[in-house]
Amino acid sequence: MPYIIYTSRGFTKTFQIPEDKMVVFGREDHVDFQILKDSHVSREHFAIEKDEEGHFVLVELGASNGTTLNNEKLESNSISVLKDGDIIGAGRQKFTFKDKLPPKVTTSAIVNDVLKEMERGKGYHTLLCEIVGKDSTNPKTKAK
Repeated sequence: MPYIIYTSRGFTKTFQIPEDKMVVFGREDHVDFQILKDSHVSREHFAIEKDEEGHFVLVELGASNGTTLNNEKLESNSISVLKDGDIIGAGRQKFTFKDKLPPKVTTSAIVNDVLKEMERGKGYHTLLCEIVGKDSTNPKTKAK
């Protein structure tokens, strides 16, 4: 099942795109994916749906500030076939379209990776800083 990747409050998140309905993105309460606190986003900005041929398409919904696909402004009310890795822009928000969900990563797999890195000589502090996104050489840096 396809999904989009986006950043919210500094965290990378995913949102699954259902195969059986159009998903509308915008700032209104009734949309499927609400983009808050961005005055450049229209009430109903763009949508993603599966077409009759089985392709997922981006539908530009006449957004006042436009929608971009891979940094190119789309024509108002146009439809574009999406490919894995395409970047959709609405206001200040960017969404990356992915064809299918990545394989699930289990906690034990993560722990095993950390243990392997420690066996190779990487220190606990360095690994912990990499996990939380801090610069291990400067303890006063904030997480990314």
